[in-house]
Amino acid sequence: MTTPTPSNNTPSRHLPTFSSPAPRSVPPTGGTNMLSYDSPAMLNMLHDASSGMGGVGMGITMSGLGMSSLGMSASSMGRADEAERSRRLQKILEVIRKKPGRVSEQSLLFLCKVSGVPYEKHPDEPGTWILVIGDEGVCDVTFLNNEIENVKLQTNLDEERPELHFGATGSKILTKSLRPLPGQSKLNVTLERFSENLQKLLTMDKLGAPQNGGVSCYNAIAGVYASLRKLFEHEKKTDLATRSPDERHRNHRAEREVLCKKSGRPRLNGGSCLGLSLDYWMHRRHVIPHSLTTPSAILEDGDPDIHQVYSLSIECESSPSTLYTPIRISNDWISDAIEKPADANDAHASIDNILHNTPSIDWLDPKPTYLEPLAQVHDAIGLDSAAGRLPNIRFVAKFNPPLVVPLAVHIQLSQIVGIEPRTEDFRATTFVGLALRPAEVDPGMTNTTGEFTHEIRNSRSMLVIERAGKQFTRMHNTSLYVPTMEYSRTLESLPFSHPKQIVEILPVLRQYAATTAVLKDPFFEKGPKPPRFLPAPGGVWGPPPTPPPENPKITGPPLQVDVSLSYTPPTPRLTIHIPHPHTINENSEGSEACGSAILGRLFELLDSSCKPPLSVTVDVHVNGELVVSEQNLLSVPALKGSAEGAGEAEGKDADADADVDMDEAEKVEQKVKRLGKALDICGDVGVWGEWLRREVVQLEEGSDGEAGDNNTG
Repeated sequence: MTTPTPSNNTPSRHLPTFSSPAPRSVPPTGGTNMLSYDSPAMLNMLHDASSGMGGVGMGITMSGLGMSSLGMSASSMGRADEAERSRRLQKILEVIRKKPGRVSEQSLLFLCKVSGVPYEKHPDEPGTWILVIGDEGVCDVTFLNNEIENVKLQTNLDEERPELHFGATGSKILTKSLRPLPGQSKLNVTLERFSENLQKLLTMDKLGAPQNGGVSCYNAIAGVYASLRKLFEHEKKTDLATRSPDERHRNHRAEREVLCKKSGRPRLNGGSCLGLSLDYWMHRRHVIPHSLTTPSAILEDGDPDIHQVYSLSIECESSPSTLYTPIRISNDWISDAIEKPADANDAHASIDNILHNTPSIDWLDPKPTYLEPLAQVHDAIGLDSAAGRLPNIRFVAKFNPPLVVPLAVHIQLSQIVGIEPRTEDFRATTFVGLALRPAEVDPGMTNTTGEFTHEIRNSRSMLVIERAGKQFTRMHNTSLYVPTMEYSRTLESLPFSHPKQIVEILPVLRQYAATTAVLKDPFFEKGPKPPRFLPAPGGVWGPPPTPPPENPKITGPPLQVDVSLSYTPPTPRLTIHIPHPHTINENSEGSEACGSAILGRLFELLDSSCKPPLSVTVDVHVNGELVVSEQNLLSVPALKGSAEGAGEAEGKDADADADVDMDEAEKVEQKVKRLGKALDICGDVGVWGEWLRREVVQLEEGSDGEAGDNNTG
């Protein structure tokens, strides 16, 4: 159960610059009369929404369409003239018109008509429609009682590269895209997912059409997949060699290790992605369910309720060959040896490989792919038909999901792949506004940026497991503080000319994927709160339905969890503060002793037995490595001969602490590393905070109050 609250600034609240004091949702007058899209009132409402002048303000939503996707960003908020308002309205209507309908024969045929896909009835199979997807693909869709029974995809790639099984695996994805998701009603299944896959196939066929040179995008993508798969299998084999033969799920654990720490996991028609995808991060990759109904599928894709996979969809797009390196059709992007020894004279060798004398990936540079001359053209000055032309197509990696990174990192990644950031990308957007609160006005757009510490809050229930095995539910009040607003951008796509460019940027991408994944569970809010009055199915406006009763199992006072975020490159930093388990007793006696939260704070100050909050600072390094840089749970002893930084313990001076044995210092260092590993495993700040509190109790009970002298269990 999650109860999000709107973001605010600390120490005092400020209304955003463009917000309105009027309610965000006001029921229309006159019963069920609704505004039409072509009415003057609707034009005025759209104008008010874009100019920030009262009315519905930024609270307007239309079928889930965001204002930014309709060209109404805060940077363009100003009084628009009549032509500009008409243009925006036409864009809204165009987007709505293109939204596919529900799954049915009639809707499918209408989608084909709109998309320009020829179709015909199968002569021998009733209920089957043949969709002709350009020159390289055919898709048979079979209906039974107006429901999807089967989808069969065939492409030229199945004849040229049958070992890839592109058609068979693609058929499964297309079939799944026409069926309901888990927990979804059949009545609510639309053609949207199928339409996206259909457009992807159409784009690949169109780019490789004879009039465009006849270069097969299917073969180009297959060549990249072959090289990435060769690299993946090599790294997986290397990791398996370090694991015990009897380790449970060793094969999948090695696969996930390469996915999150090495070159990523390439898949052709894997999961729900049609085409080539490169998975580069899996949230909570260490968690594998004990009971598996379909082991292979769950272990490969991850449980959607536990894991989130971050991936790149590798596709082709139109691009002038004179401006950017075009695609090349080759299976030899990497040598058969995979690796080469470190060489200081190699200009392309990594500095880390040279310093540590470790091998690097032996990438190859395939020859350019030239177009065949057009035989139909006899014009002597037809330069486009001359031999030696390069295709006007380039590779592009599309992020799924889109990834938010600091502006400096966005510029750095653009330079690595050889493109210049677009000038329109220089907007005052932040990580909080883009990744955590997309439905609210971005903090960077307000006049308070830099003047206050921005704060967003949330409340949710957490399952707590005590050491004795007792389980109960406790409310967590979580607050995220962002002292310095780092301007950020959303990475949606990056063109590239060689797969090595993508592999080189994966360590940085994992930094921000890991940071986003850890913060999304406690702080993400998908949309604004529902209005005070909601339309009933019959069209009559009335009060909202009665909320469900609160969870009766919730016990004890809520726990305040504070997180401070520093998003400044090169390393994101999270500082978590959570009350010490002995600060406020959570049993009935403690509640009576401490009373309310305010009395509890006073009790902390007056009672020396109450201890300061637990504080742990975690840095997110490349490849999503979580490193604890500061903490107050364990006393870290100094090494012999080093008085500087020696731990101050009661009854001992710094000189005595400096003589602590090196073995003891290494033991404590391992305990500190264990704190970061625990957050990496659970991937949730709230779960991790409860684990920290339980560990502290065990530490202090086992060491008579000296937390640094006992194993963390």
